[in-house]
Amino acid sequence: MSTLTRWTSTHAGSTPTELHHGALLATALEYANRGWHVFPLTPGSKRPATPRHAAADCDHRDPWCRTGHTGWEQRATTNPDRITRAWTAAPYGVGIACGPSGLLVIDTDTPKPGAALPPVEARGEATSGEGVLIALAEDCGEPDGLPETWTVDTPSGGVHRYYTTGHLTESLGNSAGRLGPWIDTRGNGGYVVAPPTVTDAGRYLVGLDAEPEPLPAWLVRRLTTRPAAPATPRELRPVTHRSAYLRAVLTKEAQHVREATEGSRNHGLFAAACCLGELIAGGSLTEPDASGVLLDACAGHIANGAFTEAEAWQTIRSGFRRGAAKPRTAA
Repeated sequence: MSTLTRWTSTHAGSTPTELHHGALLATALEYANRGWHVFPLTPGSKRPATPRHAAADCDHRDPWCRTGHTGWEQRATTNPDRITRAWTAAPYGVGIACGPSGLLVIDTDTPKPGAALPPVEARGEATSGEGVLIALAEDCGEPDGLPETWTVDTPSGGVHRYYTTGHLTESLGNSAGRLGPWIDTRGNGGYVVAPPTVTDAGRYLVGLDAEPEPLPAWLVRRLTTRPAAPATPRELRPVTHRSAYLRAVLTKEAQHVREATEGSRNHGLFAAACCLGELIAGGSLTEPDASGVLLDACAGHIANGAFTEAEAWQTIRSGFRRGAAKPRTAA
C-alpha cells in the first residue's frame, strides 16, 4: 500500500487543517516522485491558489510574471523544496497539471439531480458517464472493457481515470462530452483535483492504487479523429413577411454565441443549436441555414482556438438532435 493510500484511508474524516502536516504534503511529494507536476489549490475548493490574478489583470509585479503572465500550469512543479515550502505554509489541496505530467485523465460524472437526460442515441441505455464509457468500449470492440489504471473517486460520485500519453505522437487537450454524455477529459491545459484533497463537495479518494496505463488505442482514435466539417454554409434565404420571426430568432441566437465568454462558449453554442433544432424539427427552418448561421457566429471562437470548426459542428449537431425532441413552428 502506498503512502497516499494509507493516508487516504486513515484520515478519511479529516479536515484540510488536520491534514496540514501529513497527507497533503506527503502525497504532493509522492505525486512529484511519480513525475506528476503539482500545484496548490485554495483550501476547501478546486481553484488554483496561485496566481491570485487573472491574465488580464497581470501587472508583472508577481515575481513569476516579470516576463509575462505565468499561470498555474507553468507553476506546477516536481521540485520537492518548492512543494515542501508551499504545503507547510497552508493546508492547500493538491492539483495535478495533466499536460506537464504526461497524463490524460478521463472524468466520468453522474447527471445532476433534475437534469434532463441526453437523447437516447447519444448514450444508449446508460444513465451515467461510467455506463457510457463502458458501452463505448464495447462498441469499439473492447469486450474486456477498460484496463486497470490509477483511479480516483470524486465527491460527486464520478471517477477519474489516469492514463499516460508518452506513446502519443499528437498532444491531447481538454474535451467536454466528446466521448459521450457525462464524460470530460483533461490533458494539456487542464488539471485534476487529487486525493486526499477536501473541497466543499467532499473528499477525493484513491479508487484503485495501480500504475497508470498508456491511453488505450481505441480512446486515442476517438479523441484524435475529427468529425467531417460541413460544406461552406449556405447563405440564408431572403426574408419574407412570414420569416421575420425566424430572422429575429437567428439574430438573437447568433448574438448569444458570439458573446459567450470563456467557460461558457460550448454550452452557449449547444443551447443556441437546441433552440434552432426545435424550429428545424417543426419545419420552419432548414438545417443548412441554421448551421451556417451558428458556424459563422462562432468563427471568432474558432480563430481563438476555443474549438475547431469540426468540434463546433459536432456541438451543433448534438443541439439539433436535442431540439428535435420539442418541435415547434415559427410564430
